[in-house]
Amino acid sequence: MGAQTSVPISVESFESLDRPELVFRGVEQAGPSFEGRVFLNRPDADEHAPRTPEAGYAGSFHVYGYGEPLPPAFAEAKERAPGGAAAAPIELRVTADPAAVRAAVADADELTVTVVAVPVDPGGALPERPFERVEAVFDRAAGKS
Repeated sequence: MGAQTSVPISVESFESLDRPELVFRGVEQAGPSFEGRVFLNRPDADEHAPRTPEAGYAGSFHVYGYGEPLPPAFAEAKERAPGGAAAAPIELRVTADPAAVRAAVADADELTVTVVAVPVDPGGALPERPFERVEAVFDRAAGKS
């Protein structure tokens, strides 16, 4: 099981926590397929963590990777990528469970996002890093992020 936690994201400046969306950038598609389970303020989350708002579970995304071995063009790109950057980066969005967001920020002015990568095939490979960066957007209609 692989997990990655974001740097803290300040939530003090948001007037509204309506329509919470998490935007993951640099998600690696050149590699294994996996489910990314998203937890808020739960850096200790693992594949056995309950998927409930009270446990910080906000939702999930799925990556349908190119698998192993990589096609030659992606293998070359991965070798050239600086500092482990994604060779075939994609952007994924998760509409976070509003109850999970409210519970996570009830007693905190920061939010961390942990993605627990779970292989599609039990015992299968996992990405080195599920994402490069994440942005929290809480009220896109009002232009707030």
